[in-house]
Amino acid sequence: MQKILSSATHAAEAVAWPTFDEVAAAAEAGGASSKGRKQRAESRKLEDSLAAFQNSPTVRDQALALYINAQIFAEVAAAFVDFLRRGMTPALADAITQPSASQAQIQNNLFELFANFALQNYGKEIALYREIVHTVDLTKPHLWYPTARAFGRRIVYHAGPTNSGKTFNALQAMSQAGTGVYCGPLRLLAMEVYDSLNAQGTLCNLLTGQEKREVPGARHTACTVEMANLNEEYDVAVIDEIQLLGDESRGWAWTRALQGLLAKEIHICGDGSALGLVRSMAKQMHEPVEVHNYNRFTPLEVQEGGLARGYQDVQPGDCIVAFSRRDIYDIKHTIEATTGQRVCVVYGALPPETRRQQARLFNEPGNEYTLLVASDAVGMGLNLNIRRVVFHTLHKTEGAQRRAVPVTQIKQIAGRAGRRSSEFKVGYATCLNQGDIPQLAAALETPLADLSTTAAGLFPEFGTLEAFAGQLLMDEFGAILGKFAEDARLEGTYFLCKQDSVMRAARLLSRVEGLSLQDRFLFCMAPANLRDPRVASALLHFATRYAAREAVTLDMHAPMAAPKSSDGLMEMELTHQVLSLWLWLSHRFQKNVFPEQATVQGLATKLIDLMDEGLQGLCAPRAFGSGSTLAMCSKCRKAGPPLEDLQTQNSPHKTWMCPTCRTAARAAHKHGPESILLEPDENAANYLQLWTLARRHGADLLSDKHEAAWWVPRDYAGEARAQRRTASVGAER
Repeated sequence: MQKILSSATHAAEAVAWPTFDEVAAAAEAGGASSKGRKQRAESRKLEDSLAAFQNSPTVRDQALALYINAQIFAEVAAAFVDFLRRGMTPALADAITQPSASQAQIQNNLFELFANFALQNYGKEIALYREIVHTVDLTKPHLWYPTARAFGRRIVYHAGPTNSGKTFNALQAMSQAGTGVYCGPLRLLAMEVYDSLNAQGTLCNLLTGQEKREVPGARHTACTVEMANLNEEYDVAVIDEIQLLGDESRGWAWTRALQGLLAKEIHICGDGSALGLVRSMAKQMHEPVEVHNYNRFTPLEVQEGGLARGYQDVQPGDCIVAFSRRDIYDIKHTIEATTGQRVCVVYGALPPETRRQQARLFNEPGNEYTLLVASDAVGMGLNLNIRRVVFHTLHKTEGAQRRAVPVTQIKQIAGRAGRRSSEFKVGYATCLNQGDIPQLAAALETPLADLSTTAAGLFPEFGTLEAFAGQLLMDEFGAILGKFAEDARLEGTYFLCKQDSVMRAARLLSRVEGLSLQDRFLFCMAPANLRDPRVASALLHFATRYAAREAVTLDMHAPMAAPKSSDGLMEMELTHQVLSLWLWLSHRFQKNVFPEQATVQGLATKLIDLMDEGLQGLCAPRAFGSGSTLAMCSKCRKAGPPLEDLQTQNSPHKTWMCPTCRTAARAAHKHGPESILLEPDENAANYLQLWTLARRHGADLLSDKHEAAWWVPRDYAGEARAQRRTASVGAER
């Protein structure tokens, strides 16, 4: 205790501070006379000093050494300030308001009184918390939720493939209950449930990271799984896509909901691969599990022939699935140019509202939009009238790695064909390239029983990290998180989720002063694509303004017209991501710090309308006859221009290579087969200089202008990384 309070010995000597016992005696006796107390309470400096102490991030962080975490700090600090007011003698008031003392000296002396007050009045809570954090033990996370353990819950597992009615039945149970909550993996799904429940007369609220809609009288809520309220009691809770508790990045949210929701019945929906894991977790929680198995409503068949003439062979009701934004628009333009059919698009970077609008256009009978090109985002979240799913490829490129699409994802995406309520009573799946069809068939024939989710993801709650930080001699959030991951104790049932995005945000904000540990946690957990420099810059701007205690404003101009190209649409998507980031933060900090929330929400809505308009106008500039034969990239098999066009350009061969593969081939020819893909660090202080240096060394731009990735020789890669390290050190100096 003396060590903790040693910093308080440097207080100003001009006015003696009363001891804690003296203040306590005055508080018990009623303090100074009521007249004197009233006069002194009106002292602006006195009240400002008390308010500054109560709201100080420094004091909040110092309190960690006493095992007072953020969850109870506000309560303890408020009770302490009330205690001071009751015991406000002239001597104490003079000590707090003495002109010769700095604010830091006053807070140090107040902290000594605060420590004694907390230990006397909150000793039980402090002792309990100390026991929890003596070890970073993640082997029994179900014990983090003692109220849920005493709630007498029952788990109902709805297991089945896509298009089997499992989620429908779980939602029926929730809507018929007095109170309920739906926890989904996407904003899109939460919005769908919100709309459908309200349409059928079950009043329902909506809660996502970016939006909160409250319906008067509603006793049901549709939310994203990360937003699940563990303090609210429900009759029935629904957790959708339960197999995602094994997701390496977001699995912690499903684990938290499954173990912590206060509901009499927990209905979970999934493909059955997580059943064994859920049974194991339920056994730890001493909760029964009831299993309902479902079969697919309509048959799903593999079409062996593929698309013999490429995308000229598409038919109404087809959904082509690609795994990059560039491929999606290439395919859309190819189809519209060669067939005259109009194409809708769905991918993750589009706002949920825009994806829903595109889905409505595709589903609506009798209009010109008969085809859909989508990313893997089509695998969940939208009810689509798909006749056939066509995989553009069965491989994904992530950074410099090219890997096969997981079997579970193939099954989920292909399963979207032949929806029960659509006009198509049989669903089909095939591939653009016939050589991929054996892989597709093998994936669809794999029994769900062979696909098991073996472990559940975990990520520490802020209180756990906060207490851990209080025991370390470090205050940098990234270092704290890294040390926690290093020291965490886990067993086979659980794993610690990947922290790449959180660590990237921690590095970005490391030099922003004035943020408490809790502030940093919230900013780092914000959903932001920090690989894009503009989004990273926005997060840094917001955090810097907040740390300076200034209003956090957007400081950006709203687009006034619909985009006329896919590049223009991408710019608008990035603008919407910045707006979504601001809205997410505005729901977690004080509203006066993030002002005009309604205005920003309106701007986001306007942006969505412009994107909807732009998407309807995006089509190929000219149409070719439907009999044209398209060239195919000799490397990746992407559809290209008609062969007639190549022949008119005096091309002696009928082979063609797309720009991406051509750039990669040129890099390999220039630098040899050992050339590698280098991704520069967007946080480097001399980002532009690195780009110039890379070009001077002969780097080739592989991806489009919005994604920094260069092919360079291996010997240059080391030099570039050294340049980055020098840039970072120089910035810190």
